Formats: sequence, C-alpha cells, structure tokens
Amino acid sequence: HINQHTETLKARCAMVDCMLPSSITSGGVAKCRLTSYVQGSMKRVTTHASSRAGPSYSVDSPTTTAHNHVKKLSSSATPQEDCLGPAFSSKAGIVLDDADYGEHAAAFLSGNFRPVIEEVSAFASMSADGDRGLEASSRAFYLLGEIPTDFPAGKFAYVGPNPKFSLDSYKIWGRGPKQSNIAAANGWHHWFEGDGMVYALDFGGANTSSRRRNEAEHDSFEEGEKEKTLPAERPEKSKEILRNVCYRNRYVRTNSWKKEMRHGARLFRPLMNASGSAFLPNAVANFLLGGSFLKDSANTALCYFAGRLFALQDTMPPWELNNDTLETVGQCDFDGTLPFYVPFTAHPKIAPSTGDLLFFGFNPVYPPHCSIGSVSPEGNVGPTKALWHNAFQGATFIHDFCVTENYTVIFEGSMNIRPLRMLKGVHPLQYDRSQLARFGILQRQCDGTMSDVTWCECAEPEMVYHFVNAWEDDRTGHIVIVGVREDGFFHGALAATGTRSWITSTLKEGKSVPRLHEWRLDPSNGKVLSEQWLFDDIIEVPRINDKFTGVQNRYAYAGRIHTASLSRDAQLKFDAVIKFDMVTGAKEVYEHGRGRYGMEAQFVPRSHPCTAASIEQVLVPGAALLEETSSIEDDGWLILYVHDESDVDVSPSDSHSECIILDARKIRDGPVARIRLPSRIPYGAHAMWCPLASRTNTQKGSVHHVPEQPRSTSMTQQMLTSPPEPRMFAVSEGQRKALLGAVVTGVLRAASGLFVHGWRPSVTIDDPNEYALVRMFGLRLKESHSLGTIRKRQLYEESKSGHIAGDVFKVGKNSTSGNFVPFITLFEQEGCGESRRVREAICVLDIPCLLRPCPYGAVRNLFDAAQRQKHDGKAGKNSQFSIGDTRLPYLEDCRTGAKVTGADNIIEYLFEEYLDGAQPPVMITRASRGIAQFAVDARGSENGFGPAGAFYSRPSSLADKPLQLWAYEASPFCALVRETLSELELSYVLQPCARGSPRRTQLMRRTGGTFQVPYLEDPNTGVAIFESTAIVEYLKSRYAVDLTCSKVQPSQ
Repeated sequence: HINQHTETLKARCAMVDCMLPSSITSGGVAKCRLTSYVQGSMKRVTTHASSRAGPSYSVDSPTTTAHNHVKKLSSSATPQEDCLGPAFSSKAGIVLDDADYGEHAAAFLSGNFRPVIEEVSAFASMSADGDRGLEASSRAFYLLGEIPTDFPAGKFAYVGPNPKFSLDSYKIWGRGPKQSNIAAANGWHHWFEGDGMVYALDFGGANTSSRRRNEAEHDSFEEGEKEKTLPAERPEKSKEILRNVCYRNRYVRTNSWKKEMRHGARLFRPLMNASGSAFLPNAVANFLLGGSFLKDSANTALCYFAGRLFALQDTMPPWELNNDTLETVGQCDFDGTLPFYVPFTAHPKIAPSTGDLLFFGFNPVYPPHCSIGSVSPEGNVGPTKALWHNAFQGATFIHDFCVTENYTVIFEGSMNIRPLRMLKGVHPLQYDRSQLARFGILQRQCDGTMSDVTWCECAEPEMVYHFVNAWEDDRTGHIVIVGVREDGFFHGALAATGTRSWITSTLKEGKSVPRLHEWRLDPSNGKVLSEQWLFDDIIEVPRINDKFTGVQNRYAYAGRIHTASLSRDAQLKFDAVIKFDMVTGAKEVYEHGRGRYGMEAQFVPRSHPCTAASIEQVLVPGAALLEETSSIEDDGWLILYVHDESDVDVSPSDSHSECIILDARKIRDGPVARIRLPSRIPYGAHAMWCPLASRTNTQKGSVHHVPEQPRSTSMTQQMLTSPPEPRMFAVSEGQRKALLGAVVTGVLRAASGLFVHGWRPSVTIDDPNEYALVRMFGLRLKESHSLGTIRKRQLYEESKSGHIAGDVFKVGKNSTSGNFVPFITLFEQEGCGESRRVREAICVLDIPCLLRPCPYGAVRNLFDAAQRQKHDGKAGKNSQFSIGDTRLPYLEDCRTGAKVTGADNIIEYLFEEYLDGAQPPVMITRASRGIAQFAVDARGSENGFGPAGAFYSRPSSLADKPLQLWAYEASPFCALVRETLSELELSYVLQPCARGSPRRTQLMRRTGGTFQVPYLEDPNTGVAIFESTAIVEYLKSRYAVDLTCSKVQPSQ
C-alpha cells in the first residue's frame, strides 16, 4: 500500500508539468517548490463509482506532458508541422482496412474516435485533510490544481457520435453481421450516423474550509508572479474550496437505438456515404425495417432550456434527457405544440429580447423543407413559418442559423440535395458550385409571427456549418454576421474514399478551408453589402459568451484544426484553443501540448457573490445583466475535454481524457484545473453548460438540494427490521400496467413454465410440514413430479445435509457463497424470446441456475459472456474481438464442462442431461420460437407502446455476491422482480418454484410456514423479503446508481 501510494503521488506531481506555463516549467526553482507543495498538501477525496463493464480501465498514472511555449501563428492557412513525427500513428492498436471500411470510416472508428460502449458513473468529493489521491474503483478520477471559487455550480456536457456495435458492423454495408445486400445497395459508415452519447461533469457548489499554508506553497500559476513563502512559526490560514464532482456518460436511447439493440445489429443502412445507386434502396430499406428514412441518433448538440435538457440532431425532433442522471426521458414535442412534420435544429438560439428559444427545422425528405419557429420560456411552440421549395427539385442543406434582437437569419449555402442526381449514379447531396449562397432575413413580431423572408444573395458559392454570432449595427441598422466559412471543405474531408489525397491537395491550395469570415447585410434592400476574411487560422466549433447571442460581441473562441492529423489520418482533431478579438484583430492561443487534442470549449460566466436567484439568471443565456455580475464579456472560464495521445507506445483508444478549465481572460496561461476522468471521451461534436436547478448560499453546504447517494442504508435497515408482510395477489397502483403486460405474455405462452415435468395433483392426508395449495377436512392437495435422475440425487443430498442446492443465502460458517453457486450459469436477456424459452425449461426441470442478465445497452455481463465464448472459439475467427460477437442465450455447466449457445441447443442439452433424454414440451421447442418472441413483445412498455423499458439497462452498482430469487417464469409478479434484476444487471440465483416443485415446501419451512413468490434474499445485506413492490423498491434504492453532486461530509 505504501509503495502504491508513493507511485500515485509521483504521478500527481508529474502532472504539474502539464499545468504550468512554459515560463514556470523552464524555471527550476519555482517548479521544484510547487511540486513540493503538491506532495505536502495532496487533497483527500472520497469516491463512488459504478460501471456496466466487465473490464476495468487502466489506472496507470498519466504521462508527463510539458506544455510548449505558445507559438506565434503564421497568417497563412498552410498545414502545421506534425509535432509527433512521422513514426507516430494516431491509429495505433487496431488498424482498420480502408478496403473494408473506406478511408473515412476507418479513420473515425480508430484512435480516440473508437467508440466507448460502457456507461460509467463516478463521484468524487474533496476535503481539506488527508494526503491521498482519488481513485474511483479501479478508475483514476482526480483533480490537479484547484477549481476556482468563482467557477459556478452546474453541468458541463458534451455529445458526439459513438457507434454501439462491434467494429465489424461498420464495414461497407453487406459485410457486417446480419446485413443483407439487396440489389447491390452498399454504403460506407459515416461519422455523423453514429449513436449519440453524452459525457457530463456535474460540479457542486464551492464550499470553503480553513487550512494552513506551508512554506513551500506557491500562490499562483500565473506567469511572472512571485511565490510567497510564509514563516513556519507563523502559519497563515487560507481558504480551500471543497467540490463535489460527478461524471457520467450515457447513450441517448432513441427509437433507432432501441430498435437496433433489439435486432442485435445495425438496422439502418448508411446514407451519408452511400453510393448514388445505393442511396434510394438504402433509404427505402430504412423506412421499411426501421420506421424512418433517416436514423435518429441525437448525436449532434445539447440544449438546456426552460429547465429541460435536450439532445439534438438535424432533421429529427429533440430528445429530452433527465438533467440529473442523463437517462433518456423520451422524444419531445413540447406537449403537443411542435407539429409532427417539423424537425428541430441542432443549434437553437435564445432570442436576446424575449428569452424565447428560436429554432428552424430542416426536412430533407418532404416539404416544407424548412420551418422556422420559437419556443416560449413556458415550453410552448409558437407560430411556425414554412419556407417552401420545389419538392421535385430538392432542398438546400441547412445546419445553422443566426438571430439578432429583431431578426432571424437563415443561411442557404451551396450544399444542396438533388434527387435527380441518383439517376446518374451520383449521391443526391453535393457541394454545388453553380449555386450561390444566400441569407434569408425574417423580422420577428411581438406576437411570435414573422415577416416574409427577404433573400440576400452572396456573390459566390459558400458553405457554413457554424456561425459565431450576429447583431444589428446601431448606427446603420445593417446586420453583421460572423461565422466559419468552409465552402464544402468538410463534405470532401468526410467522404468515404479518396479522403487523404483530397484533404492534402485542398490544404495545400488553402482556399476552401474553414476560417473566420464576416458578412454585412442590409435588411432594407436585401443586399449583401460586404464580405471579408477575419483570420487565416483553420478552425471549427466556434463559441462565444452565450449572454451575447444576438448582440454585438468582441470575443470568439474556437478549436484550431490539427491539419497534420487531418491530412495524414483523415481525422478531425483540435490541437489548440484560439481566442479571437474581433475588434482589434488580435488573438491569443493556448496549445494543448504534444499529442494532446481538445474538443469544443464552452464559456462559463464567472460566478460573483450575489443571491441564488441572480446566479440562476446569469447562467441562463439571453438573460439580462444584473448589477452583481460583470459586464466584461470575457469574465469567465472556458471548460473543455482534452484527450492525451502523447504516449506513442499506447494506442489513443487506451489513453486517458481530462477536463480542463481555462481563464477566458488569459487562456495562454493554461489550465487552472485539470480533472483526470474515469473514462475515455471520444472526439465528438458539441458542448453545453447548464446551471443547477436550485441554489443556496455558496458559503454553506452544497449549493443545491438533491437526494443523498442511492446506496443509502435506510431502505436496507427498514427491510431488515420491518420486512413487509406477504399478501396474496396484492397489486400496487404503479404495478397495474406492467402486471397486465406480464399477464398477456404469460397467456400467449400458454403458461409455459408453470408446472414442473410430470406434474400431477392428488388428494392425500394433510401434513402441516408440507406445502399444499388447498387444505381442508384433514386433507391436502398434493402436487407430484417426475424429475430427472440428477435432480432426484440433489433432493436426496438436500434431505441429508439440510442445504438446498445452489443456495447462496444460507451457507455454512466456514464457507462462502461461491462454494454453493449452482452448476449451471445462464447468460440471458429480458425481451428475448429465446431466453424466455430457456428460463421456462429451467422451471420445468426444477434445476437451480445462476442467471447473468444482459439487458439491452449493458456490457458488464455481456463482456464476460463474450470473453468466455471467445476462449471457447464461439466468437469466430475475427481477431477484432468485441462484445458484439456475443450470442445469447449462452449456458455453461461446470458439472459437465459443457458450453452451449442458442436456445434450441441449450434446451436439447438440458433435457438430455437433466431429464434423462426426455422430450421437451412443445411450447419450448423450436416450433414455438416465433410465438415466444411475439409473446415477449406483447409485454409492452409502461405507456402501452413499444418494448418494455425494463428490457434496457440502467446504471447500477455491482453486487459482491449474487442475489437469490425464489420464483417461476409464468408468474407476472415474479416477472416484475426479474425485469428489475435484469434492468440493474444484477446476477442472481434462480430457485425455481413451479407447481409441483419440492422447493415450495422448502421455502415454506424456510420462512416459518409461508409460501409466496417472488421471495428475494440478498446475501450482501441479509435482507429477505416477500412482495414484488417492496422487492423492486429495495433493489432500486440499494443498487441503482443515480449519482449527484449532493453534499457529502468530509468524514465520509
């Protein structure tokens, strides 16, 4: 432990080099003294972490990455030199073949673009005493530096495409798993078509405590500032901030995501990089198989408005997320006020005068191709304005737009969609140099309506993906617009093939590259008055202080594109953040350092001492300035994620990511704080900041009130001291729809799994020590069975030893639960008809089984199953091993060493081995496969439509020991508990209690004379309870992860 602790401290100290300005790192004395301070005053932190993954991330300490001196940039747009040298490959590790994937997909599935399928939750609380760093579970999660006291409480979130299946699935269409290629329709995967994943850091409020400065403390990281050494005999008290920080990442579980997860492979064919001849067949197949022409991924941007968090994608409605947990709430139509035919832009804006959320909807499939509207602060969509195009001719692609105090400005560039191109075998979406760009100006009225559009035509073809800002000139009334003009650069740079050569030649030419550009429009006569390039730096993802949206601003922040990576690897990376002064023409640069690449930066206003209400207003974009807040535009922070690829011996997909905080007034000084994250963050799309919902005094306690950690002992204690009394067929209010769905499934399955093999009733003399369904007049209804030889042997051994086979709850004093785990382990999936048939077979055979649920979206148990199948040769010969290769259901029998995949094979094996070769009932044979899946699908969701939400995973803590459930498959009450165990990915031993099972008597004796199922036993806590409602509540309170930045006492 001492050695490990020493190494951890060394690693933390090594990271100091990465934080300091180059002037400090070059000076030995200051650097040495600061390192000494870090060694002497390392903060103590408390962590809680959870993951759905089986494999743990490496906790190796980050490598030292010294920041170089900030280089003065050339005014030309030529590519930068590759600072890593020709030997470095950003796609080290798994190298994908361009012939299989295309250049673009191979690049955007490699390195740090490689997907992260695991959903992680981690919590860190820092206190003033102690001397150890922070490691959450096996995941490094710690802070170097100090989060400033005036950095506000809130959520920093980032979203991007993150494909969920194995890499093989993203080869040219037709070569991946379960992919048919009808009429030679192919296509290559495009980065934009990946599933959306959100990566968020929640920052609690700044609490303070006193501590003593020691001699070696360095007062500031600022360049040129002198350190202050205090006399040891007169230590001075200083304030140290305490922060609670929570990290989580979650998929946005759209309808497309759910459909593909249930299918077990890609359903939606590629469109962005399909060939011209394949585009239409692929779109039609998407509609027939997936329900829509385009995949709904919600992978582009995030928006926080009216207290609600949304994940956005062009051409689709918004998806609402839980602002605390990031769990997907559902598709949002703003209480029915958003028309069904109106999509929602990925880049809505807050109107500076009214606070309304302004948006447009681009529909590439059918008219109106563009609809413009607004959402009130109360969450209602106002009148919409349709811009009509010739549907036969096609539409112009629109991604971003602008707003001013009085106008909404639409931009139609030279990227258009022409369906007739497909007749020539050409993709319908092209950058068309024959089409001049134009701006459409609409004046907004007080009642929410808009004027007719006034078009202002540019002098040449142009394209803009992202605008910086727009405002009205107070002197002339002209509209000034600033954006990143790129003229088709990304259309070529993200093409399926021929990408590198096109990028190299285009960068060399230096014309159609993304740079900051200005337009001036006259709304009175519909003319573009002037255009000019503002800076030559090749950039993207521009941001401003959001309070200045629609009004004149001075500063813009953007990521500088690392052109060497773009040209060499066809990968879009940002090696620096640039702060542009659009008034003086000056700029300031912070370079991330050798082999380090940033993502989009988000401006966060500085939090000044003021009331809770005013803080809330300051953080809402578009809100009026308050007296307590600074009117200085750059008075705040830049926060962004950075990925470290500096270690040439480590693949970028195995290296680590960080969150850094820069002072927006002086970004060249480098980060004031860096947070090593517990999970890698792939390069993605856009970031967002949103304030916390409620606040208290920032000097006392946490700044918001949320429930304490879900792993509270209150529910456990209640279940231990006052367990619920069993009630026959008791139905709680919230269970009715779910129970009805489970009943429908059971009826369609003809109650398969209700009876053990050979069940037959008879009347016999009553014995109070034996279970009976009916007792009267000294008689009881006896239920007999005809079980297999091995099960009969188990019963004989149980009668002699007193220990029930597979019992993990009641074990001997000198034993552990692992010694009593059943012979059979089954990896299965709720919502899968094949898994349902196997569970029914287990109940018929009356054999105990360890169930390892693999719900849709989880990876912990699925990864374990995949590893076992790989070692057993079940995963195929492909060296690119992935959990996507796993086949379910999958059974292992440690008694015989058998490993069996597929329901038909498993059922055949079980009846051969555990029922002496008898034939299985018809309802669980191959003939009932279709009926089984239909019955499972009929379970329905909570609102009556679609698959049950319980079929999908939710974040959970890993139980040290498997739980134990007494149940049988046909019971709807048992189904609710089973679904909850699956949802939380909790492994459990099933003690089947079908009619005729000897376990009915065993459970009755175990509970003091009561038989009722479901009955749950948790060896981790000692809880043993009846009643499905109480069991579900207990499981969720004990194991569901809902981490928040709640107040955690230092003593924890």
